[in-house]
Amino acid sequence: MEISDVNNMSETTQWIYKSKEILKPVFETQLVGMSRAVIGLPMDHIFDRFKTLIQASQNNSFRQLFLEIYKKNGIFRGIFAGFSSQVTIQIFKQYYRWPMMIFIPKFYKEQLPQITMDIAPTLHKALTGVTIALFESFITCPFERVKCQLMTQTESKSVLKYMWQHDGGLKGFTRDLFTGMEIMMLKQVVSWTNYLYWDHKVRYYFKQNVQSQLKFEQILFCSVLTAIPNILIVQPFDAVKTQFQMESNHEYKNLSIWNAFKKVYIEKGINGFYAGWQMRFYQFLFQALLTTPVMDYLERQYGLPLETL
Repeated sequence: MEISDVNNMSETTQWIYKSKEILKPVFETQLVGMSRAVIGLPMDHIFDRFKTLIQASQNNSFRQLFLEIYKKNGIFRGIFAGFSSQVTIQIFKQYYRWPMMIFIPKFYKEQLPQITMDIAPTLHKALTGVTIALFESFITCPFERVKCQLMTQTESKSVLKYMWQHDGGLKGFTRDLFTGMEIMMLKQVVSWTNYLYWDHKVRYYFKQNVQSQLKFEQILFCSVLTAIPNILIVQPFDAVKTQFQMESNHEYKNLSIWNAFKKVYIEKGINGFYAGWQMRFYQFLFQALLTTPVMDYLERQYGLPLETL
């Protein structure tokens, strides 16, 4: 529709038209994100479950952990422990993640002075990562705390009931739900800025122009190349976050982030920060294989086509 046609509409009709123009991409990004989550959740959960267990127990044998859990609690209470919390988190995330990933970079790039963008051409991506990370950390921390507790508990039980009974009322219960909030915010800021930067750099490296569609082999390369820096940079923060939020967290929950990092290093060395990196790599690679083509499609449709950096 031409601009002149819109200007000739009544105010009410213009409002309806503009509302549809805004809501249509929002709903489509949410729908695509939900579809991606439903397809990937079962496998994603298994990677996340054993990555968290390895970080908590420092036992790097996937086969041994799998057999022990299966023999003790079976499939649903063992292998898929924490799946209900994982489903809640992932479905909830889809309602805000994709619209934010697509529209916030566009907003920042339109608002930042051109001279600033010339000096720091990826600043809009960094600001997007920080914005999503801070928002996401606050609203999902309780879900992450419950999920981590479910994944690392030694006996199958109702986590919320257990926490309520042992936390001494509403104040203690609320404080417990937000255990690890600071390290989670730090981890999310590092993770989001790292992911958005490398996804953008690698994806547009393979593109002939901003509107060209990625081929399967390019998607595969993008997924691998974004997974590697994610493991190297983000994994230590994720490992410390697990120490704060796992079931047996009494040695960590009252520590500062700096002291928690020192404790992990003193007790477990560098390997302690990268425990479970194999599971994390497969998990991120699996996520990226689903996310990269979706991100590319939505950005071409509704986002701001960004120049190759």
